[in-house]
Amino acid sequence: MSRGIVALVLSTLILVATQITIISPLRIAGVVVMVVWLWPLALSLTGSTPFAVASGFVAGVLFDAHSQTPFALSGVVGALIGLLVSFLAREGVGDLDAAAWWVPPLIGAFVGLLAPLLYVAFGAVVGDSSLWRASVWPMMLVNAAAFFVLVRPLSRAARWVAEFGGWSRS
Repeated sequence: MSRGIVALVLSTLILVATQITIISPLRIAGVVVMVVWLWPLALSLTGSTPFAVASGFVAGVLFDAHSQTPFALSGVVGALIGLLVSFLAREGVGDLDAAAWWVPPLIGAFVGLLAPLLYVAFGAVVGDSSLWRASVWPMMLVNAAAFFVLVRPLSRAARWVAEFGGWSRS
């Protein structure tokens, strides 16, 4: 179990470093693709709910520590993604092997649409109305398209981490 935690921590740190140094500067239509939100989704699809929630929160907090966003807001959204997608994963809906090939990408696209909306709404709740300045639609559409494309490869990586840690479904 401890080697799995080490693998999860290292993979999350690598993902956050990649998000901050490579992905964030490469904006699509002025929008940052939030891979730190895609990681808990991928972990949830492996059936690793507690690890998905914890990793989503930690990845979001680490991202927020390096950006000008409300601290821990990305972490709350990441943890919520990990929790909500795990409900589907428990039923085998997004299973990479049992489900149709198009189901995980559709789940990814839906989460990509929902996550920026949650982020902006939670930002308004904590009193940061600056998140509403730009249109939310580009954030939703770009993340939906990116999540649609990236969910399968990142889910394979998440499954490897889960198998290495001994907490996979298979």
